[in-house]
Amino acid sequence: MLPDQTYKKLKNMIYCGRLQPGQRLVEVGLSRDLSISRIPLRECLIRLESEGLVRRVPNSATFVEEFLPVDILEMYSMRLLLEPLASRLAALQVKSSLVRRLYQLCDQMTQNTQTEDWAKLHRTDYEFHFTIVKASQHQRLIRSYRNCHIQVTCFSGGYAHPKASAPDVTAQEHLEIVQCIERGDSKGAETATRHHVAKALKAIGAHLGIHPDDLPKLRASANELPHMKRQP
Repeated sequence: MLPDQTYKKLKNMIYCGRLQPGQRLVEVGLSRDLSISRIPLRECLIRLESEGLVRRVPNSATFVEEFLPVDILEMYSMRLLLEPLASRLAALQVKSSLVRRLYQLCDQMTQNTQTEDWAKLHRTDYEFHFTIVKASQHQRLIRSYRNCHIQVTCFSGGYAHPKASAPDVTAQEHLEIVQCIERGDSKGAETATRHHVAKALKAIGAHLGIHPDDLPKLRASANELPHMKRQP
Protein backbone atom coordinates (compact mmCIF):
# COMPACT_ATOMS: atom_id res chain seq x y z
CA MET A 1 0.00 0.00 0.00
CA LEU A 2 1.35 3.43 -0.95
CA PRO A 3 2.04 5.99 1.83
CA ASP A 4 -0.80 8.31 0.78
CA GLN A 5 -3.22 5.38 0.66
CA THR A 6 -2.00 4.29 4.10
CA TYR A 7 -2.56 7.78 5.47
CA LYS A 8 -6.13 7.84 4.14
CA LYS A 9 -6.76 4.31 5.44
CA LEU A 10 -5.56 5.18 8.96
CA LYS A 11 -7.53 8.39 8.97
CA ASN A 12 -10.71 6.56 7.98
CA MET A 13 -10.07 3.91 10.66
CA ILE A 14 -9.99 6.70 13.27
CA TYR A 15 -13.10 8.38 11.85
CA CYS A 16 -15.17 5.20 11.83
CA GLY A 17 -13.96 4.03 15.25
CA ARG A 18 -11.94 1.02 14.16
CA LEU A 19 -9.05 2.69 15.93
CA GLN A 20 -10.49 3.76 19.27
CA PRO A 21 -9.70 6.99 21.16
CA GLY A 22 -6.78 6.34 23.48
CA GLN A 23 -5.75 3.17 21.64
CA ARG A 24 -2.02 2.56 21.44
CA LEU A 25 -0.79 2.35 17.87
CA VAL A 26 1.73 -0.48 17.62
CA GLU A 27 3.85 0.10 14.54
CA VAL A 28 4.76 -3.56 14.05
CA GLY A 29 1.12 -4.64 13.97
CA LEU A 30 -0.03 -1.74 11.80
CA SER A 31 2.83 -2.29 9.39
CA ARG A 32 1.82 -5.92 9.00
CA ASP A 33 -1.92 -5.23 8.71
CA LEU A 34 -1.49 -2.44 6.17
CA SER A 35 1.31 -4.15 4.22
CA ILE A 36 3.65 -1.18 4.48
CA SER A 37 7.14 -0.81 5.92
CA ARG A 38 7.60 1.03 9.20
CA ILE A 39 9.37 4.11 7.81
CA PRO A 40 6.49 5.30 5.55
CA LEU A 41 4.05 4.23 8.28
CA ARG A 42 5.85 6.48 10.73
CA GLU A 43 5.61 9.34 8.23
CA CYS A 44 1.84 8.78 8.05
CA LEU A 45 1.58 8.88 11.85
CA ILE A 46 3.55 12.14 11.95
CA ARG A 47 1.14 13.58 9.39
CA LEU A 48 -1.85 12.49 11.47
CA GLU A 49 -0.25 13.95 14.58
CA SER A 50 0.10 17.31 12.83
CA GLU A 51 -3.65 17.16 12.18
CA GLY A 52 -4.44 16.38 15.82
CA LEU A 53 -5.72 12.84 15.25
CA VAL A 54 -2.93 10.97 17.02
CA ARG A 55 -0.67 11.90 19.94
CA ARG A 56 2.90 10.89 20.59
CA VAL A 57 3.95 10.61 24.21
CA PRO A 58 7.72 11.13 24.69
CA ASN A 59 9.54 7.96 25.73
CA SER A 60 6.32 6.01 25.43
CA ALA A 61 4.21 5.41 22.32
CA THR A 62 1.74 6.90 19.84
CA PHE A 63 -1.97 6.88 20.67
CA VAL A 64 -5.21 7.78 18.92
CA GLU A 65 -6.19 11.18 20.29
CA GLU A 66 -8.84 11.18 23.00
CA PHE A 67 -11.28 13.95 22.17
CA LEU A 68 -12.93 15.73 25.06
CA PRO A 69 -16.54 16.96 24.82
CA VAL A 70 -15.21 20.48 24.23
CA ASP A 71 -13.20 19.17 21.26
CA ILE A 72 -16.27 17.52 19.76
CA LEU A 73 -18.43 20.61 20.12
CA GLU A 74 -15.69 22.84 18.70
CA MET A 75 -15.40 20.61 15.63
CA TYR A 76 -19.15 20.54 15.12
CA SER A 77 -19.62 24.26 15.68
CA MET A 78 -17.31 24.92 12.73
CA ARG A 79 -20.09 23.59 10.52
CA LEU A 80 -22.22 26.56 11.51
CA LEU A 81 -19.55 28.89 10.15
CA LEU A 82 -18.60 27.02 6.98
CA GLU A 83 -21.65 25.23 5.61
CA PRO A 84 -24.11 28.14 5.19
CA LEU A 85 -21.55 29.99 3.08
CA ALA A 86 -20.83 26.84 1.07
CA SER A 87 -24.54 26.35 0.35
CA ARG A 88 -24.91 29.96 -0.76
CA LEU A 89 -21.96 29.65 -3.15
CA ALA A 90 -23.15 26.29 -4.48
CA ALA A 91 -26.57 27.77 -5.28
CA LEU A 92 -24.92 30.51 -7.35
CA GLN A 93 -23.42 27.96 -9.74
CA VAL A 94 -25.93 25.12 -9.62
CA LYS A 95 -25.38 22.07 -11.84
CA SER A 96 -27.89 19.35 -12.62
CA SER A 97 -25.36 16.64 -11.68
CA LEU A 98 -24.94 18.20 -8.21
CA VAL A 99 -28.69 18.40 -7.59
CA ARG A 100 -29.21 14.85 -8.81
CA ARG A 101 -26.53 13.54 -6.45
CA LEU A 102 -27.94 15.47 -3.49
CA TYR A 103 -31.42 14.01 -4.08
CA GLN A 104 -29.88 10.53 -4.16
CA LEU A 105 -28.15 11.15 -0.85
CA CYS A 106 -31.42 12.42 0.67
CA ASP A 107 -33.08 9.14 -0.29
CA GLN A 108 -30.24 7.18 1.25
CA MET A 109 -30.47 9.16 4.50
CA THR A 110 -34.19 8.47 4.74
CA GLN A 111 -33.57 4.74 4.32
CA ASN A 112 -30.76 4.82 6.90
CA THR A 113 -33.02 6.59 9.41
CA GLN A 114 -35.87 4.14 8.87
CA THR A 115 -33.55 1.19 9.53
CA GLU A 116 -31.89 3.07 12.44
CA ASP A 117 -28.47 2.52 10.90
CA TRP A 118 -26.97 5.57 12.59
CA ALA A 119 -23.38 4.96 11.51
CA LYS A 120 -24.36 4.68 7.85
CA LEU A 121 -26.65 7.70 8.20
CA HIS A 122 -23.77 9.73 9.59
CA ARG A 123 -21.52 8.78 6.68
CA THR A 124 -24.24 9.64 4.15
CA ASP A 125 -25.03 12.91 5.91
CA TYR A 126 -21.36 13.87 5.84
CA GLU A 127 -21.15 13.06 2.13
CA PHE A 128 -24.24 15.21 1.50
CA HIS A 129 -22.79 18.26 3.21
CA PHE A 130 -19.25 17.78 1.92
CA THR A 131 -20.63 17.47 -1.61
CA ILE A 132 -22.10 20.94 -1.18
CA VAL A 133 -18.89 22.25 0.35
CA LYS A 134 -16.89 20.98 -2.64
CA ALA A 135 -19.48 22.47 -5.04
CA SER A 136 -18.74 25.91 -3.54
CA GLN A 137 -15.33 25.76 -5.25
CA HIS A 138 -13.99 27.85 -2.36
CA GLN A 139 -10.64 26.12 -1.88
CA ARG A 140 -9.80 27.51 1.55
CA LEU A 141 -13.28 26.72 2.81
CA ILE A 142 -12.95 23.15 1.51
CA ARG A 143 -9.55 22.74 3.16
CA SER A 144 -10.84 24.15 6.46
CA TYR A 145 -13.81 21.80 6.39
CA ARG A 146 -11.56 18.78 5.86
CA ASN A 147 -9.28 19.85 8.70
CA CYS A 148 -12.15 20.17 11.19
CA HIS A 149 -12.47 16.35 11.42
CA ILE A 150 -16.25 16.66 11.45
CA GLN A 151 -16.56 12.96 10.61
CA VAL A 152 -15.50 11.99 14.11
CA THR A 153 -18.08 14.15 15.89
CA CYS A 154 -21.25 12.11 15.45
CA PHE A 155 -19.48 8.86 16.37
CA SER A 156 -18.13 10.45 19.56
CA GLY A 157 -21.36 12.33 20.19
CA GLY A 158 -23.49 9.20 20.24
CA TYR A 159 -25.35 10.08 17.00
CA ALA A 160 -27.41 12.49 19.09
CA HIS A 161 -28.88 14.52 16.24
CA PRO A 162 -30.07 11.72 13.89
CA LYS A 163 -31.58 9.77 16.77
CA ALA A 164 -33.58 12.85 17.78
CA SER A 165 -35.17 13.30 14.34
CA ALA A 166 -37.95 11.32 12.68
CA PRO A 167 -37.27 9.98 9.15
CA ASP A 168 -39.54 12.55 7.50
CA VAL A 169 -37.96 15.43 9.45
CA THR A 170 -34.45 14.33 8.49
CA ALA A 171 -35.47 14.13 4.85
CA GLN A 172 -37.31 17.45 4.83
CA GLU A 173 -34.45 19.45 6.34
CA HIS A 174 -32.04 18.21 3.68
CA LEU A 175 -34.57 18.50 0.87
CA GLU A 176 -35.15 22.18 1.68
CA ILE A 177 -31.44 22.82 1.16
CA VAL A 178 -31.41 20.91 -2.14
CA GLN A 179 -34.53 22.66 -3.44
CA CYS A 180 -33.01 26.07 -2.70
CA ILE A 181 -29.82 25.10 -4.52
CA GLU A 182 -31.82 23.68 -7.43
CA ARG A 183 -33.66 26.95 -8.05
CA GLY A 184 -30.57 29.07 -7.46
CA ASP A 185 -31.90 30.60 -4.24
CA SER A 186 -28.57 31.39 -2.59
CA LYS A 187 -30.05 33.23 0.39
CA GLY A 188 -32.59 30.46 1.01
CA ALA A 189 -29.89 27.76 0.79
CA GLU A 190 -27.77 29.66 3.29
CA THR A 191 -30.69 30.12 5.71
CA ALA A 192 -31.89 26.51 5.44
CA THR A 193 -28.38 25.19 6.05
CA ARG A 194 -27.85 27.44 9.05
CA HIS A 195 -31.14 26.29 10.58
CA HIS A 196 -30.32 22.63 9.98
CA VAL A 197 -26.79 22.80 11.42
CA ALA A 198 -27.86 24.92 14.41
CA LYS A 199 -30.46 22.30 15.31
CA ALA A 200 -27.86 19.53 15.05
CA LEU A 201 -25.37 21.52 17.13
CA LYS A 202 -27.99 22.02 19.85
CA ALA A 203 -28.71 18.26 19.94
CA ILE A 204 -25.02 17.35 20.19
CA GLY A 205 -24.44 19.97 22.87
CA ALA A 206 -27.39 18.65 24.90
CA HIS A 207 -26.06 15.09 24.59
CA LEU A 208 -22.61 16.20 25.78
CA GLY A 209 -24.09 18.39 28.50
CA ILE A 210 -22.48 21.62 27.33
CA HIS A 211 -23.62 24.75 25.53
CA PRO A 212 -21.70 26.33 22.63
CA ASP A 213 -21.52 29.63 24.54
CA ASP A 214 -19.53 27.83 27.26
CA LEU A 215 -16.76 26.80 24.86
CA PRO A 216 -14.21 29.50 25.85
CA LYS A 217 -14.50 28.67 29.55
CA LEU A 218 -14.39 24.92 28.92
CA ARG A 219 -11.38 25.26 26.63
CA ALA A 220 -9.50 27.21 29.30
CA SER A 221 -10.22 24.45 31.82
CA ALA A 222 -9.20 21.71 29.38
CA ASN A 223 -5.89 23.44 28.64
CA GLU A 224 -5.01 23.13 32.33
CA LEU A 225 -5.09 19.32 32.19
CA PRO A 226 -1.40 18.30 32.20
CA HIS A 227 -1.95 14.74 30.98
CA MET A 228 -3.86 15.75 27.87
CA LYS A 229 -2.76 17.31 24.63
CA ARG A 230 -4.17 20.80 24.66
CA GLN A 231 -3.84 22.92 21.53
CA PRO A 232 -5.31 26.45 21.36
